[in-house]
Amino acid sequence: MGRSSSPTLVTLGRLVRTYRDASGILQKDLANRLGYSDGWLSNLETGQLRPRSEQVTSIEEALKLPRGALMAVYDQLDGESLPGWFRPWLEEEKRATVVRSFALTLVPGLLQTVDYARTLLQDDEPAVAARMERQAIRQRETPPALYFVIDEAVLHRDRGGAKVMHDQLTALADATSPRLTIQVVRSAVNPRNLGTFTIATVDGNDVGYVETAVSGIVTSSRDDLAVLSEAWESIKAHAMPQHESIDFIRRTAEERWT
Repeated sequence: MGRSSSPTLVTLGRLVRTYRDASGILQKDLANRLGYSDGWLSNLETGQLRPRSEQVTSIEEALKLPRGALMAVYDQLDGESLPGWFRPWLEEEKRATVVRSFALTLVPGLLQTVDYARTLLQDDEPAVAARMERQAIRQRETPPALYFVIDEAVLHRDRGGAKVMHDQLTALADATSPRLTIQVVRSAVNPRNLGTFTIATVDGNDVGYVETAVSGIVTSSRDDLAVLSEAWESIKAHAMPQHESIDFIRRTAEERWT
């Protein structure tokens, strides 16, 4: 397994820690002043979390730094609209001929509407644009074969309000094609509740992507892929057929989000 970080996020995190140490403020105390958890600040200082611009400004104010001391670095992230650890996977995804993706908590990025993505990404427009650009693989003359299985909880979890959710579920139901399959697995029978993962076939070989609490891991380990493939087959075996899944999605959109 391997993981890479955004150099700019790492630099930003180190600066926050350096300025905090110089001010004699403990991590937990600064987190408390900002209204966030110790874990949130720890992830920021280790380059694993991309804060919003107003959060960076709040840190500058809390540490009594000159205006722009941190924002000058943060602004460089506009050229890094995707987290550094995600970039290796993005390259694999672009080259894939087959993608199998299981979603436990969120609509997969390749299927998200702009408004749904904007809610998740907290109005970070460069990140939203990058997510939408990923979906270009669906419009190719010969797109990859895309197979999605979504836990039903995804359809009920509010992300942006009723209209955003209704539009997102409608878009899901309309997205199917001969090269794109969507199935829903009922939460009560879902054999896996440990997280989202994707398996892509690239040049005849499989590569996996597994989401963790703070980032994602790209892996080509045989052992890892064996576990993911077994999980995929088990989940798919418990999922509803596509026509039932699409009916379920449309019904949920109307009954839950109107």
